[in-house]
Amino acid sequence: MMKFLTYISLFILTSSCAPFVDSPFSDALLRPERNLNQLSISKLGNIEADGKITLAVFSDSHQNYKQTDKVSFEINRTPNVDFIAGLGDYTNSAYNLEYDQFIDSIGLMMYPRILAIGNHDAIGAGPELFKKAFGEANFFFESGSFRYIYFNSCNLEDPEGFNPQWLLDRVSESSKPVIIFSHVQLRDPERFFGSDATILGQVITHPNTKVIFNGHNHVYNFSLDNNTIMMQCGRVDGEQGPHWLLVEITPGSPGQFCVTRMDTMENTCQNLK
Repeated sequence: MMKFLTYISLFILTSSCAPFVDSPFSDALLRPERNLNQLSISKLGNIEADGKITLAVFSDSHQNYKQTDKVSFEINRTPNVDFIAGLGDYTNSAYNLEYDQFIDSIGLMMYPRILAIGNHDAIGAGPELFKKAFGEANFFFESGSFRYIYFNSCNLEDPEGFNPQWLLDRVSESSKPVIIFSHVQLRDPERFFGSDATILGQVITHPNTKVIFNGHNHVYNFSLDNNTIMMQCGRVDGEQGPHWLLVEITPGSPGQFCVTRMDTMENTCQNLK
């Protein structure tokens, strides 16, 4: 009996020193997809061909795969969506198995998917997993009339990836109006202080900045901040059904922003500043 226990102990000791790719804490993914954001951007084409940009926006799916599937189904039934914007928190703890499951889940979405990182996605190995699957967390692309900037707002979980000066520089240099996608609201008083808050305040009030999307707080909210539209998306697992936003942005002077909250069909329109 003692000999058997000795063998078992040696097996546990030696196997624990071997590479364990299935550890949920590692940056190993089972899914083979890579650089998914840039792949989606390359498929966009002329998204203003019909005179407007149509977006489907969702956020904070966490591990609510059933509701995410319902959101995917509803978006797929919606005609002429130019791209789907995800605002982060697709996982609870940024485990690799959560990333794998989420990547599998969004495979049901038929339109190009361009995703921001959320604070729950940036825990531990999360930033490396996000980079591996989706690419850099700070990036931008353009259509004929707008620049679209995706910003890593996870200052507490990923301080190395959080760079508000980068965001301000990309806004300031743009010759086009700017639309920003961030997980955390840029005025969040529980996260942003001192110079960071000052820089993000300059981003919000900058004349180039027209719309800022965010998730994180799990509830819908539409507001204006120095005439910049602050559009907060609730979590997909809404109290009144699957929650996502259908957004139409019309270029022009001043241009127009219209959003429909798809769980209640509440509609709001506002001229761009």
